[in-house]
Amino acid sequence: MVFERIYHQISAILPRGITRWASRLMLQGGFTDISPRIYVGFAVFFSFFLAVLSFFIMPFITQTNILLVVTPLGVFALSLTGFYLLLVIAADTRAERIESILPEALQIISANIRAGMTLENAVWTAARPEFGAMADEIKRVSADTYGGVPITESLTRMTSRVHSAILERSIRLINEGIRLGGEMAPLLDAVAVDIRSEQLLKKEIITSTMMYAIFIIFAAVLAAPALFSLSTFYSEMNEKVLAQQVKQSSSDAKRVSGQAGGLGALSTFASATKKRSPDSITAQDIFWFSLSNIFITTFFAALSLGLIQEGKAIKGLKYVLPFVLVSLGIYLAALGVLRGAFGTFMPP
Repeated sequence: MVFERIYHQISAILPRGITRWASRLMLQGGFTDISPRIYVGFAVFFSFFLAVLSFFIMPFITQTNILLVVTPLGVFALSLTGFYLLLVIAADTRAERIESILPEALQIISANIRAGMTLENAVWTAARPEFGAMADEIKRVSADTYGGVPITESLTRMTSRVHSAILERSIRLINEGIRLGGEMAPLLDAVAVDIRSEQLLKKEIITSTMMYAIFIIFAAVLAAPALFSLSTFYSEMNEKVLAQQVKQSSSDAKRVSGQAGGLGALSTFASATKKRSPDSITAQDIFWFSLSNIFITTFFAALSLGLIQEGKAIKGLKYVLPFVLVSLGIYLAALGVLRGAFGTFMPP
């Protein structure tokens, strides 16, 4: 296809290390049907398209020169980051699924060895369809082994296809047992028990840190939008009160000026009160400041939640969108309630 050629040419311009890096992540994420060069080329092409689109849209939104230049660059960088995070999250998700099945797969292999099978046959028969990604990896190991590759090397290759420290440690122990010629069945059972113990420990850690997670969610998603809505409403009310005072002062100054036969000082003072300093903060500024702060707060709250609950900040990216939507909804709803409940007390 024409677009595939374009993607290939774009990726060919980039350093080869980027393509190799993307190839490794795609392999770990299970993207075996897509060429890494096509993926990298499409990521760059799509990001550049979004940057150009934002470049032509921004003049209709703002006339600030800095934003006109920075926004397209930011859109380009954010888009590329999104493609990178897609691969990283896919690799971590696939690794978690394999880790959850790994103890059961090791125990099945151990049972097959106790039944009299060789290690190669025991591994092959453990590839059950319900294991999902783990079954695919077992089949690849068996295919390499029956193709003449030593079983230890086949197992080592599997660690390069799965981004999992638990799997890597388990394979290292199994390979060491194979080299030393020890009994494999007890070793496999011991490794399976150790993995299950580690998984139970992680669940206990998640349970013990639940109060911290609840506090983060309450502060970032519930309390902060409510307080921001109160600040926004107060700024709107204050702005209208000041405008009403300026209007009243102007009318009083005109009346006094007319009665006194035209006092220029009062008239000048009244006209000056109408003018607003260009550096003053308006209610609209507070509104956009609140929206940006809500997004930043919820974003880092999601990362903190992922770090506390699962040990990796990147695991919290899955909470970013729901946190942002809920917090923005609470902010707008609370602001609407305040306007509806106390809007009648505000001057017209």
